[in-house]
Amino acid sequence: MSLVKKIKDKKVNFEFNKEYINVVTSKIANNDALFITNSFKEMHPADAADIIEHLSQNDRENLIKLNNFKIDPEVFIELNESIQSEIIKYLSSETIVTILKNLESDDAIKILENIDEKNKNTILGSLPPKDRFALLESLSYPEDSAARIMQREFTAIPSNWSVGQTIDYLRENKDLPEEFLEIFIVDNEFKPIGTVPSSKVLRTPRDSKMISIMSETQLSIPVDMDKEEVGHLFENYNLNSACVVDKNNKL
Repeated sequence: MSLVKKIKDKKVNFEFNKEYINVVTSKIANNDALFITNSFKEMHPADAADIIEHLSQNDRENLIKLNNFKIDPEVFIELNESIQSEIIKYLSSETIVTILKNLESDDAIKILENIDEKNKNTILGSLPPKDRFALLESLSYPEDSAARIMQREFTAIPSNWSVGQTIDYLRENKDLPEEFLEIFIVDNEFKPIGTVPSSKVLRTPRDSKMISIMSETQLSIPVDMDKEEVGHLFENYNLNSACVVDKNNKL
């Protein structure tokens, strides 16, 4: 398990355009889902979410109910919690399941926290067993704990691997995160002992051992640590990521 500071890749539009809200409102009234979908694809997810938040409640409902309009998971997660809770009421269980499947575990947890218990159980039951188990385990921890905000998608390799073995593994394994800054090095008990930046792996000869180029782990976050304290650690130590460990100090 790990905690990661996220960086989006689309340009942020810092100038909020009220006239564009009127355009979107007009397109909703005209059932022009294609225009809205294509426009949102060109935006940073936070900008698309900003537009949705500035629509009236009635227009938001009509937008979500438009034929052929499907809200992007990355846009949904950028909405504030009150708007998420409002929109979820208009989404089918199948749509919510699709959204969850396309999100990292920490973002999926944020959405599940806004769903009532009955629907939550239905949705969890529709997820693949691996995803369902991971989310249920996170939900079993206190709401304000590190477990609720950590990502379960991370990259860890044994300490005795070579750089070449690691590169081959990264290329061939389809279950790894799409993006990661660091590779966690673990001992034979799956306890983290260090990290290696992914860029350093690419610059090191294949026969070098990963343990020889790692930086020893200086900070591990207990899974039950309060998330505000976690935030302070990230800010104070300028962290991009940190390993989260259970009571046995395992990753």
